[in-house]
Amino acid sequence: MDKIGNVISVGIDLTSSEKKHSGWAVLNNNVASTRRIRTDQELIDTTIAQNPAVIVLDAPLSLPAGRLSVFDTDPGRQQFGITRECERALLKVGIRSYPCLLPSMQRLTERGIRLAVEFRMRGFEVIEGYPGGAQDILGIPRKQKGISDLAKGLEGFGITGSFIEKPISHDELDAITAAIVGCFYLSGNYEAFGNESEGFLIVPKR
Repeated sequence: MDKIGNVISVGIDLTSSEKKHSGWAVLNNNVASTRRIRTDQELIDTTIAQNPAVIVLDAPLSLPAGRLSVFDTDPGRQQFGITRECERALLKVGIRSYPCLLPSMQRLTERGIRLAVEFRMRGFEVIEGYPGGAQDILGIPRKQKGISDLAKGLEGFGITGSFIEKPISHDELDAITAAIVGCFYLSGNYEAFGNESEGFLIVPKR
């Protein structure tokens, strides 16, 4: 695959630990292929093999300004809190997301930041996406409404692939959505929530 000849976007619906599978998807124009992957190294190797124009991680990729670590032992915990500007801005437009440093999100944020650094060191562009928010904007049902409805929503949006005939996990469907966000980003049809110091979360333009 050639990122110059085709629009290739990789989406990763990351989990907090290598003990759990993450959803992975590559979108080559409108054709999606998916996998479930456990380890960081396999995520890196599988992704860079596609030579994508952009990699979209469904995980926080930064800390709130002033924070030094993801954990509650951080001396800036009380002063700087657990949320970033992007999460506050999304809420203002009616899109709910989890604060990046909730106890249940800390390991995910740590892993997301680590993987983003690894990809960027290899020369790839990495952005933070949020499949649930993208699905709200695009009128695609979230996984909470049923995996089959989410799959049908992606098909109705014009995405093709084996997921249409063969059931796959919700993580893989969210990874497809993340890859769609990458296509909106590459075409310039996106909104960026956040700021320069914390970075931006990307969603399709409303």
